Amino acid sequence: MGLLRVLAAAVVCVCFQAGVALADDPAGQLAGSWKLSSWTIQIIGGEASEPFGPNPKGRAIFAADGYVTWFIVGANRKPATNDEQSAALLKSLLAYSGKFMIEGDKFTTKVDMSGNELLTGLDQIRFFKLEGDKLTIRTAEQVSSVFPGKRVVGSLTWERER
Repeated sequence: MGLLRVLAAAVVCVCFQAGVALADDPAGQLAGSWKLSSWTIQIIGGEASEPFGPNPKGRAIFAADGYVTWFIVGANRKPATNDEQSAALLKSLLAYSGKFMIEGDKFTTKVDMSGNELLTGLDQIRFFKLEGDKLTIRTAEQVSSVFPGKRVVGSLTWERER
């Protein structure tokens, strides 16, 4: 009976320590499913825009194995009935996944697959701030692919799904 108590105490200690480590680990704090509530692109020295409209839809899933999946679509999408509409739907879709790593307030996703093959194989570097069930992610200032000749900073706000 004494050995069983020692083993039980050891199991409780290990489980408690793992729980504390997970709570202190930023990757563990991000684990789960997040729903997009806003996405803005701020043009440096100019106005902000909402690339997928005022009510974009999106989900980010941070898995315990260290992978993240991003899926964002524009608001008010409708099924395509021709090639032109199909092309427009592709332009209102952002999706990629990959292994992620966190260093301080920065996380890097090594993209292993993407809806835009230009991203596959690249590192996507973002900065984050976690406040309770609200996650804010921003890009570094960068040259815009949407606004030629402009520099921009993107900002996305996510809410933890329960």
